[in-house]
Amino acid sequence: MNDSPSLDEQRERIDNAMINVIDDLDREHLRKLQLKMHACASSCCSNPDANADAVQRCVDRCQIPLTRARCYVQQELSEFESQLERCMHTCRLHEEVNNKCDEYNLERCSLECVDKHVALLPEMLRAMRAALEKGL
Repeated sequence: MNDSPSLDEQRERIDNAMINVIDDLDREHLRKLQLKMHACASSCCSNPDANADAVQRCVDRCQIPLTRARCYVQQELSEFESQLERCMHTCRLHEEVNNKCDEYNLERCSLECVDKHVALLPEMLRAMRAALEKGL
C-alpha cells in the first residue's frame, strides 16, 4: 500500500500554493495599483476641457502600471509552472529510458518535484514583492 500523495493531490497542493501567492500579491500590490488606476481615470474624466480622445489617452496611461504589474505576475507564474512541468517531464522520461513501469518511482520523483517547487514559492513571492514595490 502506497501512502504517498496521488498526482491529483500533488496538483491540488501546487494549485493551492499558487492561489495563495496570487491572493497575497493581489492584496498587497495589485489592488493598490487598481485603486490608483481608478483614481487617475476618474481625474481624467473630470477634466471638462478635455475632448474624448484626450480623456481616452489619459485613461489608457492610467492603466499602464497595473497592466505591467499583472503581466509581470503572470509571466513569473507561467515560468514557475513551466519549471515544474519540466521537472515532471524529466521524471516521466527517466522512467521511459529505464524501461520501468515502476509507478512508485514516478510518483516519488513527481512528489519531489512538487516539494521542491512548493519550497521555492516563498522566495519567488519575496522577489515578486520586491519587483512590484520598485514599480517594475
